Amino acid sequence: MNKPVVALGSITISALLAVAAATPAAAAPAPASARALTWSVVHSPNRGVGGSLSGVSCTSAHGCMAVGAFGDSTGVGRTLAESWNGSRWSVAPSANRGSGGNALFGASCALAAACMAVGASGLASGGASGLSGSEQRTLIESWDGTRWSVLPSPSPGSTGSALFGVSCVSADLCAAVGAAGNSGDIERPLAESWDGTRWSVVPSPSLGSGGTLYAVSCTANNACMAVGCFGKGNNCFRALTESWDGARWTKVPSASPGIAGNRLNGVSCVSAGACTAVGVDGTGNGVTTSLVESWDGTRWSAVPSPNPGPGYTWLSGVSCTSTDACVATGNYFTSTGSNRTLIESWDGTRWSAVPHPQPGIEGRELVGVSCVSKTACTAAGWYFGHGTTITLIEAGTAGR
Repeated sequence: MNKPVVALGSITISALLAVAAATPAAAAPAPASARALTWSVVHSPNRGVGGSLSGVSCTSAHGCMAVGAFGDSTGVGRTLAESWNGSRWSVAPSANRGSGGNALFGASCALAAACMAVGASGLASGGASGLSGSEQRTLIESWDGTRWSVLPSPSPGSTGSALFGVSCVSADLCAAVGAAGNSGDIERPLAESWDGTRWSVVPSPSLGSGGTLYAVSCTANNACMAVGCFGKGNNCFRALTESWDGARWTKVPSASPGIAGNRLNGVSCVSAGACTAVGVDGTGNGVTTSLVESWDGTRWSAVPSPNPGPGYTWLSGVSCTSTDACVATGNYFTSTGSNRTLIESWDGTRWSAVPHPQPGIEGRELVGVSCVSKTACTAAGWYFGHGTTITLIEAGTAGR
């Protein structure tokens, strides 16, 4: 199965990380010091074909929202949103704009009845109408506890724009990040802010080589951290971090330890001086390892993290509830070529891989994660089974 992408004109961004695999997988072994969360698969609904989830946000153990996309009967991508009420996951009908593909990549809920989801519309999909890049626009939707509604949002790119991450500290204060395509086959980091009335573009540092922001985490109206990578499209392989001080975005040097490229896919901050970012680090010879960086308010430092497989590991999302409690999600390859989901936890001293279910028989990934406490986390993604991708949600609760 080839890696599906969302093509934004000159921008080519991974919407999912799907891979081919050979054999059914078992849970990764866990060191004795791993945090005592018991993970289990929770049934989640699927619509159409090819359902997948790429973001999740929880306000309590009884209230979560997960977002992603599915394919309709003609193969065109449509937004997917699902809500958790403490007992079951249900589809929360979401909006779509235009006849082209639509997808939601990230979500943030300030309250159970106040969520924002971001993504893109006008995306060319397999068998779809093949819209031009200029028709691919940012997509932002708001949840009021009853329904999702599309909000007007700027799309400054001349060859397409998309938003990949969002963070809300209140119902009227959010930040969203992504990329805007411009002439010369260059995409620029895109940052937008919500003031309770409208979304506006916020200038971000100019990068000569271009770049994309994939995730953002805010702890106050003057404290946000965004992460991504420098470079163009599929060649975006140098970790990028930017900070917001209430007035402007500023590029901050990252630890960037790799010799063959690296990028940051997720970030979670518990305060302005305490953030954790995760991604992938290239070591050469086609080998990649998990990448974790820690922010202490002054600088980023690389933190050792597990790599269960022999060659390929990728971290996609992270959620921290304190400086000594974080969970990260992603996937890795085994020596036989089987692709397995990956969950890692931080106890304040070290990162450890933790055991969890491995559904499906082929590709699988946990893309996003949201923790409301040290003992309650929800991870969302997809797995491949029955000839198509299927939504995947796993819940981590305190071990008994």
